[in-house]
Amino acid sequence: MLLDWLREPSEERGMYFAGGAGDWAFRSYADLAAEVRRIGAGLLQSGIRPGSIVSLIVTDPAEFVVSFMGVLAAGSSPAPLAGPAALRGLDRYTGHLARVFGIARPAAVLADAELAELVRAGLDAARQPVPTLTPAGLTASATDFAPVLRGPDELALLQFTSGSTGHPKGVWVTWSGFAANLAAIRGWLRWTERDAFASWLPLHHDMGLVGGMMMPLVTGTDSRLMTPAQFVRHPLRWVECFGRHGATLTTAPSFGYAYAARRLTPERLAGLDFSGWRVAIVGAERIDPVAAADFTALTAPHGFDHRTFVAAYGLAENTVVATGVPVRTGSRVVRVRSTALPVGERVEVDERGVLGVDRVGGGGWLTGCGTAVPGTTATVVDQRGAPLPPGTFGEIALTGTSLSRGYLRGPEQLDTFGAGGLRTGDAGFEYDGELFVVGRIGESMKIRGAHVHAEDVEAELAQHEEHAVSPCAVAFASLDDGDHCVVFVEGRVDAGWAERAARTVKALTHGAVRISVVQGARGAVARTSSGKPRRAVMWNEVLAPDPERPKWTAVHGTPPSVSRRTTAGAAE
Repeated sequence: MLLDWLREPSEERGMYFAGGAGDWAFRSYADLAAEVRRIGAGLLQSGIRPGSIVSLIVTDPAEFVVSFMGVLAAGSSPAPLAGPAALRGLDRYTGHLARVFGIARPAAVLADAELAELVRAGLDAARQPVPTLTPAGLTASATDFAPVLRGPDELALLQFTSGSTGHPKGVWVTWSGFAANLAAIRGWLRWTERDAFASWLPLHHDMGLVGGMMMPLVTGTDSRLMTPAQFVRHPLRWVECFGRHGATLTTAPSFGYAYAARRLTPERLAGLDFSGWRVAIVGAERIDPVAAADFTALTAPHGFDHRTFVAAYGLAENTVVATGVPVRTGSRVVRVRSTALPVGERVEVDERGVLGVDRVGGGGWLTGCGTAVPGTTATVVDQRGAPLPPGTFGEIALTGTSLSRGYLRGPEQLDTFGAGGLRTGDAGFEYDGELFVVGRIGESMKIRGAHVHAEDVEAELAQHEEHAVSPCAVAFASLDDGDHCVVFVEGRVDAGWAERAARTVKALTHGAVRISVVQGARGAVARTSSGKPRRAVMWNEVLAPDPERPKWTAVHGTPPSVSRRTTAGAAE
């Protein structure tokens, strides 16, 4: 299924890539297929054997598409990685590459020419003497090239987790699992040949890779691809994909819709028509009802229907999507009395609303993520893995055809999920037939027998009006002297904001943790490629600061220091 489109690629349909001057460059699927064959043939001629892993660090979307598919066509397995801009700092990036290369043991790295020196430094640090190749440098003739087919249970994609813990894991996605998730998405979204996709998500990340790139390829439908930087500079270009260029589907985290709503004015949407926009998937992070309501308020006068929002839950371990709301039914939000619950406790729902309609916010508001997509089963379980009844707080577990084989943690160190499936580490509950996701269990602290989640605390802090100009994140950890919660905030905040933030945390944690608030420069909150806070990275920056250039300054409380040995790792 992944390579079927290469047999008779369309001359009329293809991908539009956003240019730097507001233009779009069209590449037909026939053109892209020719480049895929060239790269596949070039890899084989370079001595890369089928079944090998090829790390992929290509930042240009058009080059990424043909490089990724070229690796697959050569019978190898791509392991896509973010470029250096995603990790903010060349030293940190080289260390990240070394860790990833040490796990993947690639036969080669296919990378942008300008990144070759960084790649070689990462390979040297990992003691991996393998070649660094460039897409343009693979010039073999593809006249007689035929894609190398692999078995359904063999490795198709090594998808590294986005690294919020600082310890990336390679998710082992098989050919059959990849194909199963693509088929599940097609059925779930009722994707037809009349659809067209638009995305600004990074292609190395599962959400952008599967939704923004692979689905249009395997369905033969048009797509428009931007980079995250292009979206940040010109969010109107993304919105115009649906209001002017006929795109019907997209996927993005909450912050993307919030950013567009904040940056665009009604006047700038003049002449756009969103009545044909069928699906706006929202996921990858805690879904913010305020962001959805603000986006609807902006676009509804031009035909956007709040039922276009399709809430979903997914993770790389299930290739990408696990559950989703049925198309055009509307997504629900509820306010629960508390998410600080012990596993097995009943969840009390106090209010209900509709995503994209009700502008409600705070830690208690959660969005329903629908039901499991075809081929997947999602269950809420207790500590022993036993299923819990509906309306009960527990851990989300997954089984099914889209589930990856396991985690590659080192050379020949594959931790398989096994017949029991995957315990995701995400907390949630089933309510009225659908799944509600609370947050990462590992990014929480157990207080009085209940988990308090960092995402809940961040949602409450977001209610402070200063949050719009001072983004923040939260991390928990246990040290020898007790439990700590650190609030990280970008930009300068006054003592009043810090005091209010500390009071919020104190109320949510029942006064059971030591609270400190630290501030850093703009951009100091480290984030993964999908926008999630990298809590462990920031925790370590506070615990063991650079003595010459400390990144964080205390504005409330006493932050933990390296003299207190961590007994339970910082929010993984």
